[in-house]
Amino acid sequence: MIEIQDYRASERAARSVMPTWWLAASHQVDIFAQIGFPVRIESTHEVGQLIDTMQENRYARFLQEFGGVSDDELRLLVNALVQSVLFQRAHLPRRQPLVPLSTMTSALALYKKIAAVRPTIGSILEVGPGCGYLSHFLAAHPLLDDYSQVEACESFYILQSMINSHLFGHRFRDFAIGPAPQDQTLRTRKDVEPPMLIEESVLPRHTCFHFPWWTLGALLERKYDVVTSNANLSEFSQPALRDYLTIFSRAMKDDAIFVVQCTGFPGHSTLDQLFDAFHEFKLAPVLCALAHEVVTPAMASGMTAAFASLGFDRREFALNTILLVKETHPLFHGAWDRRNYRHGFAVAFEPLAAMYRTDGPTRRPAREEVLALVQAELGKLDGPAATR
Repeated sequence: MIEIQDYRASERAARSVMPTWWLAASHQVDIFAQIGFPVRIESTHEVGQLIDTMQENRYARFLQEFGGVSDDELRLLVNALVQSVLFQRAHLPRRQPLVPLSTMTSALALYKKIAAVRPTIGSILEVGPGCGYLSHFLAAHPLLDDYSQVEACESFYILQSMINSHLFGHRFRDFAIGPAPQDQTLRTRKDVEPPMLIEESVLPRHTCFHFPWWTLGALLERKYDVVTSNANLSEFSQPALRDYLTIFSRAMKDDAIFVVQCTGFPGHSTLDQLFDAFHEFKLAPVLCALAHEVVTPAMASGMTAAFASLGFDRREFALNTILLVKETHPLFHGAWDRRNYRHGFAVAFEPLAAMYRTDGPTRRPAREEVLALVQAELGKLDGPAATR
């Protein structure tokens, strides 16, 4: 788990060798700062205020979008919430643990969409993980090969690092921490027993990787099955947006899917400007479903047959949901038209149906029921009273 002083020392070292200050300026989270969000923190205890944020009051909206949850999905959600409470108790002892229901449900919704388009999970790049809750669903997935995260906000980065250390343990690697120089003189001193060092080649491989904003270049050497960037694309400065879209287009495998759940607050880009950028970078939509309260007749008339056949025309989306592919994907050429970046567009792509298909009945548990289930699971972990 990274310390704040290590993060800042690494950031200062990176800034000291940058050819121009514009590189750093383009990746500042100025929208966060403008609303008073705690971008910088002085203690890891301060991440407690971020445990349930950015998705407030959306629990019911996600249940409505998916038509409820199955028993298996409810178990996934409850298990993730239990782990969140245990994380808080272990790492934030000053606070009374809370149940981040809305924020965790948002992560479950994203996980469902990713698992539908890539059932084997494989390799995933997430830009701007926020509270870092997708980790709760990926850490236990046996098929996960590479889960890479990129974050530009210091406070979120620290929280994500803490959660990743808690969930992934020795499988987590943080690129904001560089190896410390080794004092080779210890190997020749007669009065000090030489250290018994473990070779890196025999250690278990990492599966979760954490990249701060100043290490973005490393992503150009990696390839991913799924790229996801949520609730932030419109908040990126124009240089940062172009940097990330360049990375996405290069880091996506030929058949990769770019999953967007929420385009973010339109701080630097309107939705149309964002669509222009997608089109320019040759990222074609295979699904474009916007979070409209009511579908107007004009929207209905413009919906594709695939969109309607999936039942999406009768579904209220909690957040803008957009799936895109690059030029090498078989679906690209039938979808890469600027007119297709609009609510109601979808192509015939079986995984789209899987995003909302569940085995067995679904239901919409009340918040109080979920809390009771979490408390019941925590109660099963209880030991002798003397350990409390």
